[in-house]
Amino acid sequence: MATINLDQLAGRRIFSKEGRCIGHLEEIVADADGNELIVAEYHVGIFAAFERLSASSIGTALLDLGRLRHRKGIYRIPWDKLDISDPTRPTLRCSTQELAALQSSASVKR
Repeated sequence: MATINLDQLAGRRIFSKEGRCIGHLEEIVADADGNELIVAEYHVGIFAAFERLSASSIGTALLDLGRLRHRKGIYRIPWDKLDISDPTRPTLRCSTQELAALQSSASVKR
């Protein structure tokens, strides 16, 4: 298992398999496993930073006011769908269409 410093990834542009930038890495979600943190997913896109505000009632109100809470442009990328072997150029392991399908199925589960 490779270890990568998260500060090498934060704010990086994320690329599709075709080389197109889909947004910047705004948040890394991890789960505690004993003394370790295991990455669960990456949040990417122009509105992902605003999504962090939704943890508070004020943030939720702001997102609702701007109709941003369910806006396209926020990608939740499962840990295994992002190749970070080159931290300077993180790249999707799936197509953007597959990623969109994952987003749709995740929103149905919520």
